[in-house]
Amino acid sequence: MEIVNQKEQPTVRNADVSGAKFECVNLGGATFTNVNMSGIRIRDADLSDLEIFEAQLGGAYIHGIGLPPAGHPAYREDQGPQRPLRFEMCELAGSSITSCDLSDVRIEGCKIDGLTIDGIDVAALIKQYKSEQQQGQAEAERLQEETPTTPFLRRTGSNFVPVRDIEKARDWYCRILGMPVESAEIMNGHLCPLPMEEPGIILDTMPGWGGKEPDGPPTFQTPAFMLLTKDIEAAYRFMKEQDVELVTEIENGHWFVFRDPDGNLLMVCR
Repeated sequence: MEIVNQKEQPTVRNADVSGAKFECVNLGGATFTNVNMSGIRIRDADLSDLEIFEAQLGGAYIHGIGLPPAGHPAYREDQGPQRPLRFEMCELAGSSITSCDLSDVRIEGCKIDGLTIDGIDVAALIKQYKSEQQQGQAEAERLQEETPTTPFLRRTGSNFVPVRDIEKARDWYCRILGMPVESAEIMNGHLCPLPMEEPGIILDTMPGWGGKEPDGPPTFQTPAFMLLTKDIEAAYRFMKEQDVELVTEIENGHWFVFRDPDGNLLMVCR
C-alpha cells in the first residue's frame, strides 16, 4: 500500500508492517502503542516534543541529536538554541555518554554508583564535597559561637634569630637546612629571611636591639624554638658530623639541644 501526496489518518492495528518506509512524512500527533520498533532507524527528523515512555531501548544508539548545524539544509539562523530534553525513570546502567554538550544538565535523585566523568568517580566526589561542606559548616558554627576576646591570630609568624655576621650566619643555616645560599637574600644589610614553610626563620643582626654593641645582640640562652625532623637519630648524627655544638644528648627519644655559631640555644624535635 502506498499513500503518496495525500493527507490520510490511517489506523493500523494488529498488523505486520516490518520493513515499512516513511519518507518526507508528517507524523505530528501520531501515537504508537504496544509496537515493536526494534531495529527501526529515524534520521533527519524533527522529533520536538516527542514522548517515549514504557519503552525498551536496550542496545539503542542515539547520536547526532540536536538542531541542524550551520551548513545543514534544514539550518535556520533564527532557530535559536536547542530546547532542553528530559529523562525520567530511565534504566541507563552501563551506558556511555561521549562528546555530548551537557551544559546546565541537572541530575537529581538518580543512582550513580560507578558513574564516572573523565575517569572521576562522581559518587566519591559528591561524598567528599558533602563531607567538606559539613566540616566547613561545623567550623563556621564553632567560630560563630566563639566570642572574640583578643585581636590576635592563634598562630605565630617568623622567628627572629640574633646573629653577629649576617653572611656567615646565612651560609651556616643554609648548609644545615640543606638550601642553596642564593635562595636566602640578605635585606637592608642586616636581616635574611630563610626560605622555609611558615613559621619561618629570619636571621637579623638586630642593629636596633644591641646589634651595634661590641658583643652584638643578646643571644638565646634557652631554646627559643624547635627545628622539626622525622628521624631524631639521623638528625643528631648529621649535626655531629657538621661539628655543631651539641648541648644535650637525645632526650626521651624525642629531642636534643644545640648551639648555632652565635651561641643561640635551639632545639631539634621529632
